[in-house]
Amino acid sequence: MAIPSNWPVGTYLDTLGPVAQTALLGLGVPKLFRRGDVIMRESERSDYVVVLVQALVKVTETLGNGRVALLNIKVGGDVVGEMAFLSGEPRSATVTACVDTRARVVASAQFQRFLGEHPEANLALTRMIMKTLRWNQQRRVDVNGYSAVVRLARVLNHLADAYGRPGPYGVTLKLGLTQGELGSLVGVEEDTARRELRVLRDRGVISMGYRAITIVDLDVLAEVACA
Repeated sequence: MAIPSNWPVGTYLDTLGPVAQTALLGLGVPKLFRRGDVIMRESERSDYVVVLVQALVKVTETLGNGRVALLNIKVGGDVVGEMAFLSGEPRSATVTACVDTRARVVASAQFQRFLGEHPEANLALTRMIMKTLRWNQQRRVDVNGYSAVVRLARVLNHLADAYGRPGPYGVTLKLGLTQGELGSLVGVEEDTARRELRVLRDRGVISMGYRAITIVDLDVLAEVACA
């Protein structure tokens, strides 16, 4: 399996030095998850973390009313399963591969030893968890305080910074997410998400393709997000 030499900015592996990166990528066993495969399931008890190498996964939670909420997305360089690893409790969310995903499945005991041998990795894990908690908190604040189009613009702005690919027509997000899944990130129904995406499209801010969005005008998107 080819290992990327450069990790997306802000991912767990990006924050580690070369020695810790090499050590972590030498742990566990490699595994290929096909698109649609469940990597870990909500409420299950399992004793491992998963290091994403070449990946795009979605993190979801089943709500009390039976709906499934999209909580986050993760890419190569990230680690999933860290919350249950630290708490010893069942999985709090389901992680599903959005594309064919290459990863390393690392037993909790191995990961624990790795953190003990590489203090920088322990600190980086704490920072990663805090970043995730801030993201979740911001989504809750946005739901209560801002309109759907503002919330959508904020999420698109974040995704463009984190996962966008610059091209001749703008910054493209090829995340494989449906409009309904994108809507769940901002706490709206699919019909509302579809309507607000059309508003941004008609303003010339974005263009849309099959499970892909191109940010045509980042400046205007930022203005909408700050409204």
